Amino acid sequence: MENEDWKYILINGQTSWLKVKNPVFENGIIISIEGLAPFSKKDEEGIRIEPTIADANTEKRNIYKEFLKKPFKNLLVLSGAGSSMDVRGPSMQQLWDKAEEKYKNGNIDGFKIIREAVNFKSDKKDLEALLSQIDGYGKFVNDPEIEIDNTKQKLSTIKNDIFDLIKTNCTIPKPKENFPHKILLEKLLQRKQTNPRVKVFTLNYDLLFEYAANEVNAIVVDGFSFTFPRTFSGRFFDYDIVQREGSKLKEEDNFIQRVFHLHKLHGSLNWERNNEGKVEIKENPEKPLMIYPRDAKYEDSYEQPYFEMMARFQRNLRLNNDTMLICIGYSFNDKHINAAIEEALNQNPGFRLAVFDPGFDNEEVSSSLKEIKKAAFESERILLASETFTDFAKYFPEIQTYSNSNQEQINLRNEQPKN
Repeated sequence: MENEDWKYILINGQTSWLKVKNPVFENGIIISIEGLAPFSKKDEEGIRIEPTIADANTEKRNIYKEFLKKPFKNLLVLSGAGSSMDVRGPSMQQLWDKAEEKYKNGNIDGFKIIREAVNFKSDKKDLEALLSQIDGYGKFVNDPEIEIDNTKQKLSTIKNDIFDLIKTNCTIPKPKENFPHKILLEKLLQRKQTNPRVKVFTLNYDLLFEYAANEVNAIVVDGFSFTFPRTFSGRFFDYDIVQREGSKLKEEDNFIQRVFHLHKLHGSLNWERNNEGKVEIKENPEKPLMIYPRDAKYEDSYEQPYFEMMARFQRNLRLNNDTMLICIGYSFNDKHINAAIEEALNQNPGFRLAVFDPGFDNEEVSSSLKEIKKAAFESERILLASETFTDFAKYFPEIQTYSNSNQEQINLRNEQPKN
């Protein structure tokens, strides 16, 4: 009994849960188990069958598919760093390693010199905590110089260099094959167009949802104008796309298919503030508008366009008419995001929450995620499931409400269609 280690892989109320015995995970995927509970399969002779990984995954997915198939009017998706990691996006620990590598020169550990200079005491590879310490120390000591390998650098320069490193490593090229963002978006956009538009809120800087939208021929309402240069204004989120010519008898039937809202809560690699203070979309901006990981991100979120995006997130969570929030790859480490979700859980009886995180039952997870886990045992409105983004997109239940076959492919390249 001493070697038994049970991990939950799904929780949805007091009577709906699954746990596995002594699991081994590889990249968030279970590759070995020694038991599954509850599980009571028997063979033809009545002898109990030992559960397999396939049994665990099937049971888990059957439960969360039923949860996601329940009718709900408003569908919201919150995407964190974990969703980009499945497409070669870096984790915070990997960004730390990159920074460590950048400042290492032979036997000289420049990154250690920086940490010691700003009195960073933690043993954890926590880049957000280090950047917060650099911020605070720089203000307290008035931007001191730090000597690394016989070269002195201003602390503000070091901080900006780390920001550039984050930007470079979060620039993910467009995937060549099917990728989870595309697969999920294809399914999400099968909802009836008379329902409120699907709203995706992402904390990531990359353009993976934009790439996915292009692949599935979707229209993105992202708060930017449809004219060039594309300039941000919150009023664009209140617009919709309708078909005027040949419209149907009922006005609500004129909303066109494949439209969704995209809110980038922490900025984007292709946003830039121009000399007039307006935020524009540019292909390769010199100074992309992004909220970098540090304590000051909460202050930054009160500036535009972040404030508008966050206000929209809070407003949608308060809609008291069947709202579902699906969290994918979100660690529950952002206080302002957590506060909005907590308020919805406590104040909105029509709110449901589904969290997909392969390691939600690990001891190292945030205290906020532990609170969500505790609440999931008490409420059927909350579901937690151990699943990678790739597998979640693959097994997300189809919401087939109209055929895609009537979408004709337009060819303006004078090419003959292939048979």
